Formats: sequence, structure tokens, C-alpha cells
Amino acid sequence: MPLKQSLNRIRWRLRATRRIWRPGGAPELSAQAGDIPLGQLDAPIAYSTLRGSVAVRGWAMFPSGPAARVEVQLGERSLGRARLGLARPDIEALTGTPSGAVSGFELNADLSDYVGPDEAVALRATATGMEGERLELGPVKVRVSEAAEPQRPRPERARTSTTTESTGDGRRRVLVFTHQLDAGGAQTFLVQLVRGLLDRDAVEPTVVSALNGPLREDFERLGVTVHSGIGSPIDDLDSHLDRVEELTAWAAGQGFEAVLVNTASPLASPGAEVAERLRIPAIWAIHESFSPAVLWADLDPGVRALSEAALANAAFAVFEAEATQRLYEEAVGAERCLTLPYGLDLEPIDPERAGFDRERARRDAGLPADAEVVLCVGSIEPRKAQVSLAHAFDLVAERHPHAQLVFVGARENSNSRLLAEWTDSLRAAERIRLVPVTPDVGAWYGLSDLLVCASDIESLPRTVLEAMAWELPVLATAVFGLPELIADGETGWLCPDRDVERLAAALDRVLSVAPDERRSVGRNGRKRVEARHALNDYCSGVIRLLDQAVDDTRRSKP
Repeated sequence: MPLKQSLNRIRWRLRATRRIWRPGGAPELSAQAGDIPLGQLDAPIAYSTLRGSVAVRGWAMFPSGPAARVEVQLGERSLGRARLGLARPDIEALTGTPSGAVSGFELNADLSDYVGPDEAVALRATATGMEGERLELGPVKVRVSEAAEPQRPRPERARTSTTTESTGDGRRRVLVFTHQLDAGGAQTFLVQLVRGLLDRDAVEPTVVSALNGPLREDFERLGVTVHSGIGSPIDDLDSHLDRVEELTAWAAGQGFEAVLVNTASPLASPGAEVAERLRIPAIWAIHESFSPAVLWADLDPGVRALSEAALANAAFAVFEAEATQRLYEEAVGAERCLTLPYGLDLEPIDPERAGFDRERARRDAGLPADAEVVLCVGSIEPRKAQVSLAHAFDLVAERHPHAQLVFVGARENSNSRLLAEWTDSLRAAERIRLVPVTPDVGAWYGLSDLLVCASDIESLPRTVLEAMAWELPVLATAVFGLPELIADGETGWLCPDRDVERLAAALDRVLSVAPDERRSVGRNGRKRVEARHALNDYCSGVIRLLDQAVDDTRRSKP
């Protein structure tokens, strides 16, 4: 679809959506509450017993707006800053303000290594407003005990014998398990990896996905067989075991030599159990920067125990960030963990850049020629902190009259509606727009002046790599793999996560940088991606791991 036609459809949908989502002139804080901070620590409740992964939840707001940051402490131990901007329709109804709607916060803490007194300890949160106001929430007295041992699964069913002979033409038959086939970063990574391996004539892959999605067509255009909609129940051990047994029976005899598990999602991890039953090696490509205790906290205990055992038995676990690798070394074994920054295919990007007409793209998008376009790309969801980014932009917009903020990634769901309502309530509302998910993200990279990644959980977001490949400078939170990629002030800029005040200061800092300097940083970012994220290098690394895993498995067999 031509860019102009696509953008016209986007603008029409955006106008229609905003009419539906507008909050309709919500009043300011009521007279009874307008001059005092408000908030509460909702969970956990007093004298509850905490173990393993724990969610600390509450809400906080000030006359100046939502909290700029919330810090949580258990006894003498800091648990860190909470995620901000969560939906609280109950507080919006109570206070009659847009700020109330986004006043929620949450912190998921892993207490499996907690060392402290046996008696009850104080859990508290300290919220800080944009004008330095402070609000103490709690303390709530709680008890912390050792994490309960997961229910052990029933005795393992008989493993299936299978051949591990190659196809005879040098290609390895690889069974690929992934969680879903929508246009997410981990899924797009998998498409590019499979394409690169096929180009090198290294594998003959078959893809199994728990959920279907548009990327199925991408795999099929590559000639790859795809089986989708094959989810494994995660809340019932018997059903889970039955599904794994079905998948094993289907895969047996097809000559698969290895399993590649894409993500540590519970929807993909059954692939590693299939590998164990087939007695072939499993390689995990883990993108999630959550510890296993947090990521698998809600699984049926027996299913969780199986997932933990499969992870511990993996031939290798591959990560795109050293910080993420450290979260898994104890569960996998440090000697079998490897950081391999994933590759980006520059081949389709460079021709688009070479023929890109920035002025025309801006006209088609309805953006002024002199606008400073601040771009945020990604699904609208709490961990990507779009609510906080809109808040931060609103705080500095007056100092940068040409700046406009564009969110690309809106869907017809509650997260996008919340963000739309929140942005409509801000002073800079007319300079903020939401754009639905679009496959033509390249045009937005080309017409923008700055990409902002405000996420609080990211191993190494694909959007950042793509923006840097376009020579679009990047401001990102310093979480997990982002400081490994970005040198502040050289190949991009960094700021703390979960802190609206410091995000606003960083945004003000970068928008105050001369355009020539920003362009120089963008060029440095491109060089960094070329040197660190070549797709050929990544594919070569995966091939080496496959070869080693298969050879080791063959040598270990009697």
C-alpha cells in the first residue's frame, strides 16, 4: 500500500478512535483532595506470607499529577522502583481526574534469595511527585518464608527413540518451537534467523507455534512448514503432559536432530520437553529479561517443575544481552550460557533509506516540515512505559515548541485506550498522536528526529536496532542490554527507567542538542549496529551451537 494511502487510513482511524476514547473534560482534583497527595499500598495485605515471586501493587497521585517514581522497600532491603502508569479506573472514578486513571504502580520482586529476620517485617513504598512532594505508603507488616518447592511432576514417561541422522545434504533438520506468530520483536527475530540459516543452506526447519499470526505467511514464503495453534495447557499438569506426548509422537521418526526453543515463554518451553523425550538437544533463545521465578510464577507447580528441568538440561541457552544471561546462569549452568547479540538484516533497510523522501513522508503524515518528531515504536503496554513518556514529554514540551510525540503501535484494546485518554488530558495533547500498528515502520524511522525507548524491561529491543540502522538517534532507558549497545552521548543517550522526572530531564537534554550533533550520534549508532549485529555473524554462531550440540549428543549415546 502506498505510504500516503496508508497514512490517510491511519489518520482517519486515529480521529475516529480519539472521538470514542476522549475522556470528555474530566474535572480537576476535587476540593476535598486537591491540595493533598493521595495513595495506598494495596498488595500484599498485612501479615500475609511472601515467598518466591511477589507483586507489590498500589496507587499514588499528587496535585501536580501522577507519581514521578515509586520506590519499594522490604525491611532494610530495597526492592527497587515500581512500574508506573498502570490503569486504575477506580481511582479515576474516586477523584474525577485523568491522573487517577494512570495512578497505578506495580513491582514484581523475586524474593527467592531473601535473607532476613523470621519475624514480620515492614513493607513500604515512597512515592515522589514532579514537584518533589513525597508520600509514604505503608508500612504493611508481612512475613517472608523460603520459596515453596514446586510440586514434582509424576514419573517421567518413556522416552521415544529417534534418529539423529542429518538429511544427507549438509542441512540439519531442526524443530523450532515459538510462542506466537504476531509481529513482535522475538518473532521477527526468528523469521530473520531462519531466513539467514536457509540462505546458508544450513538447516531444514519445521516451525511449531502455540498461537497463529501474520508471520506464518513469512515462514511459508520461505518454504518452511508451519504448524500453529498447538498450545500446551499451562494450568493443568495432566493436559500439559498429554499435549507434550502428542507432539513427541508426531515428531518421532521425522529425523529431527535438534530443537530450537524461541523465548522462555511457557507457550514455547514445551518444545524443550519434546527434545528430552526424543533424546535430541535443545537450544533456547531467551529474550525475556525476567528471572525464571518471575516469568513462570503463575504456572501449575508441576508444569513449572518440568519447565525448570528442561531448562536445566538444555544443551545451550543463547541471550542477546549479558545482563539477561546473568538472570539464567544458575538455572541453566553458566558454562552452557552464551551471549550472542542477535543479527539485523540490513539488506531491506538500505534500499528504502536510499530512496526515502523525508519531506514527502512528512507531508503525507500531516507533519510540519520544521517539526522535531519524537518517535516511540512498540505495542502499547505497561512495560514499555508509554504513559510515563507522554507525561515526560508534556513536562518539557513548552521548552521545545516544534517537538511532536508519535506513538506507533496502538491497537483497539484497553492499554491503547488508556494512553489515548491520558494524552488527551495533557497540555501538549495537540502535539501527541497515536498511530495504529503498521507494517511500514521504516517510513516513521525516516521522517523522525529521535526514537525514545522508555521500557523498564527489554533485553535488546529490535526497534532500537532498526532505528540505529536508519541513523535515527536513540534515547533509551539503561535496562539490561541497552547499556551494552549504547554509549551515552556517543551512539545514543541513556536515562534511568521508572522515573518520569529523569526521563523528562533526558528528553529535554537531547532535544536541546544541536541537530548536527544528533545526526552525528545517529551515524555512530549505525556504525555500532554494523559492527555488532551483522546477521551473518549471528547465523554462524547459531550454526556452530547446533553442530556442537548434535555432536555432543551423539557422542554421549551408548
